[in-house]
Amino acid sequence: MPIDRPTPELSPREQQLLKYAAEGMTDTAIAHKLGISEATVATYWGRVRIKLGPYSRTELVATMMRSESKAALQELRQANQNLVKELQAQSSSGTTFYRDLLENAPDAMILVTEAGLIEYGNLAAHELFGYDREELNGLDLLALVPLRFQQRHVQHRLEFVRDPARRQMGEHVETPAVTKNAQEFPIRAALSAITTPAGLIVMCVIRPVEQEK
Repeated sequence: MPIDRPTPELSPREQQLLKYAAEGMTDTAIAHKLGISEATVATYWGRVRIKLGPYSRTELVATMMRSESKAALQELRQANQNLVKELQAQSSSGTTFYRDLLENAPDAMILVTEAGLIEYGNLAAHELFGYDREELNGLDLLALVPLRFQQRHVQHRLEFVRDPARRQMGEHVETPAVTKNAQEFPIRAALSAITTPAGLIVMCVIRPVEQEK
């Protein structure tokens, strides 16, 4: 099975090898792409196995992809935490003061009430999910979740709202979302709970996986 420990640093060429393998390229195609011999490609595979372990080609690629996913999620989580600190340092008069800070952020961001209704979505969120501003604001969050996952999502949301400090179900390495026109796509998401005079607000930072690639 793919390993589940910190991935040693790979050289740029080794990273290219795994990247092209993840795209389904054969060693012959990789050699042609990189302008090297197949023997050299085999040498790079040997180096990768020394660093990651004596795993199959598929397992090595899976290990690399999982490591990249975790790193991307950690980056997203840190961005979420930084935003929460900025928001909490501002006025506590309600959620309207959030908007200047969130509106032009590069990542899609939505504020969701305890009841699961979207109170606010920034410009990137509108563009990502294909909703006009008046359509997204006030929409049930389930509208952004594929039908087959909605029941599970409700359960996770209730558990998160009940105990945000303990429950971290809002942080997904990769999960499917759905646009207004029913197109599914994978995202990474990180949640933070913010206490306001109007009640608990959950801030969700969303990034499409394809955008990272």
